[in-house]
Amino acid sequence: MFAERLTRIVGSSLLLALSCGAAFAQDGDWSYGITAYGWFNDTGITTDTPQGEVDAELSFSDALDNLDFAFMGAVEARNGPWGVMSDLLYFKLSAEASTPRRLLFSDAQIESEITVLSAYATYRAYETANMAFDVGAGVRGFWIDLDTTLVGAAAPTQTINQDKNWVDPLIAARFRMDFNEKTFGTLFLDAGGTGDSRSWQALATVGYRLNEQWEFQGGYRYLEATWDTDFGESSMDFSGPILGATYRF
Repeated sequence: MFAERLTRIVGSSLLLALSCGAAFAQDGDWSYGITAYGWFNDTGITTDTPQGEVDAELSFSDALDNLDFAFMGAVEARNGPWGVMSDLLYFKLSAEASTPRRLLFSDAQIESEITVLSAYATYRAYETANMAFDVGAGVRGFWIDLDTTLVGAAAPTQTINQDKNWVDPLIAARFRMDFNEKTFGTLFLDAGGTGDSRSWQALATVGYRLNEQWEFQGGYRYLEATWDTDFGESSMDFSGPILGATYRF
């Protein structure tokens, strides 16, 4: 089931980047980039339940111990000032959590399956020989499945499932500067939401250009999302260093 879901989302992400690119311009040369990266992030999940708020905090080392699977990747297409980008995150992990009403419950656990797919159309608003500034708009889709188990003490054990899918509209900006022929820096920001949800992220990296095809980058990324539930509000955040390699053609 997961393989089918991931294949469908990855395929949609690639198709979106390529087909949107064709829609922006019919002539001229398109360039493409495919990025694989690792995000060594700390994870925080907070969710309201009928018994109170449950908080789970995982450091990266804890997350590795509790990680069932993860996938991360991005694609980009550019033609002149126009560009399209898509980024996919998938996490499946479990964590120990704080226990509401401690006299009633001895322990709490959260099992989560989280898919985040972001897509943007961008326009190069400013460019010089060594810097570029892009603005854009897009969407970020979330597929969230949380199972919160409250292990009973005085009260019986309870499991609360929260399954939520939604899309946030986004505005985005990216600034890139070449320090010299080989090294460069990038800053990317986006934010958006609806009345029932909101999300934002920030990414800062320093990169090394090995040749015309290969680039390597390292930096720091933060992503946060909050959404309404039947019991109140839930939120998650991911933060930590990131390393990636991009192949351009």
